[in-house]
Amino acid sequence: MFVNINIDIDNMTHEGVFCVSGTSPDTCNPFASAIPVPTPVAIARDSPSVLLRNVLVPDVTSYARRDVVLANGKIEAIANANEADVPTGAEVIDCTHRMLMPGFVNAHTHSTEHWTRGLILPLPLELWVLELMRHTPVGDKGWHDEDSFVRTAAAYGGLSAIHCGAEAMLSGCTAIVDHLFARNADDVGAAVQGYKALGIRAFIAPMLNDDAVFYSNYIPRARDAEGRNAAIAEGGCPCCAMGKDGVFRTAKDGRDPAKTEAALALWKECVERYHDPAGGIEIVVGPVTAYSASEELLRGCAEIRKKYNLLGHAFARDAGSAVKHLRDTGFLDTGGRPTSCAHTVWLDDEEIRIMAECNATAVHNPLSNLRLGSGVMPVARFREAGVNVAIGCDGSCSSDGQDMLEAIKSATILAPIQTPDYRDWPRASDLALNVAARNGYKGVGTNAGVIEVGAEADVTLWDLTAMSMLPRTDPLSLLIQGSRTQSKAAGSALNSAWVRGKRVIAFGELVGVDLAKLREILIAAQPEYRDMSVTNPTTDSASTASAEVEYRAAMGLDPSNETEPRSAYKFEEHRALYDPHLT
Repeated sequence: MFVNINIDIDNMTHEGVFCVSGTSPDTCNPFASAIPVPTPVAIARDSPSVLLRNVLVPDVTSYARRDVVLANGKIEAIANANEADVPTGAEVIDCTHRMLMPGFVNAHTHSTEHWTRGLILPLPLELWVLELMRHTPVGDKGWHDEDSFVRTAAAYGGLSAIHCGAEAMLSGCTAIVDHLFARNADDVGAAVQGYKALGIRAFIAPMLNDDAVFYSNYIPRARDAEGRNAAIAEGGCPCCAMGKDGVFRTAKDGRDPAKTEAALALWKECVERYHDPAGGIEIVVGPVTAYSASEELLRGCAEIRKKYNLLGHAFARDAGSAVKHLRDTGFLDTGGRPTSCAHTVWLDDEEIRIMAECNATAVHNPLSNLRLGSGVMPVARFREAGVNVAIGCDGSCSSDGQDMLEAIKSATILAPIQTPDYRDWPRASDLALNVAARNGYKGVGTNAGVIEVGAEADVTLWDLTAMSMLPRTDPLSLLIQGSRTQSKAAGSALNSAWVRGKRVIAFGELVGVDLAKLREILIAAQPEYRDMSVTNPTTDSASTASAEVEYRAAMGLDPSNETEPRSAYKFEEHRALYDPHLT
């Protein structure tokens, strides 16, 4: 398969061709042409069966040497070291200095955020998301200014999917759940092409909503909005909030029925055009959030999932009604394939119980939750309640990368702040093998994530002689909790990876994707640097400034025109390190 990538910026065309050996360029669907064709790594993905001889295989508490055979897309056999017969035509790899791991699942990300990573000021989620949407290539401060939403080619999403997927793969991921911002089916198709070029297993959830006012419901309403408005009417200082004439909103913005129908139609179109489980691509039904999706939209989502037997994916960051709302509309448990919910930081015990009853997966995103000030997910409480917990990197604008090892490390070192009993602190090996791998694949309904006969061959092979894996102590702890030295001489810790039995990484390099050419394309796509001060909500635009006014009032951070005492505002304990009571 050849995948051409084209992007037109300021009437200039840039192209790179990413090839997988053994296929014809006639099958590609080009985006355009200009940069010379790179030379692919000279290893075919469709190689014969593989015997991994004398490989180190970890479990949570110990290691064993084994011979492992990969064939027909599965782990076909496991034997004692140096005892397995060589299958006919098999490639034999001496793994005396290698460790075999199940692949990780990056269980929640947003690939299009790659274009804005590093750009946004330290802001909470509710204000951060408005800056994100304005400054992406399709935002009103994007590649074509106010016309960006219409004029920016779908190729931008294909490029960011490759960028996102490549980073995830090079940190040990063999599958990814992409909550994808999509304007139309072509945006989804571009991401599909990008992930197929990489060979990663991709679960793509077009991220849609039906708010009448785009993203306005991300901003919480002030609990004393009516009192504040009355004070303003009596001569208080003007507030410049989000409501009509600058007053505070007193009700949630409603839905747009046309958007409801358009969203449901787009999910159906994407399923019919791109859903290809046998080819490693699944379309997932993924509304933006429970509070930016109407009851009608969520019930329609549940029906689509039942009709096509699809996975579901949604945000469930807030406490209160989010999880109950997803359950009551039939979205959380359709009786078919599972549902995963991202973040789940502020859920109470009842909602955690509902998650367990509905066999839903809670996705821990430690990096973005910390960066956005959302707090720390109480992972132990979820696991004790029987909830399947996975790990995600989240989008690169809120986590600044797709390094799954970094996400697992963060999850490991956050655990001790939640209990003083060190016997309850999870091992890095537990979070890597059971949460990031086994539970990650359980969350997407796929028989992988384990080194067991019959499991699908989504596996990774790590070089124990790489500098980051030395000196020889506990290799899995070194992998998760150590560093990754940036030097050729230091060696790449990740040697190889297989997805559905096909080799997608060899000798530390992606098979079939030339990253040097990808770098050239990304440089050409956004040739100038920007200062993060452009994302200051108070000066970015009138709409972001008014959103900040309402947000600060809602969170008890602005005493002007306040009609309730600050002591009435309380943040739930144990999810944040600051004093939960405002004074």
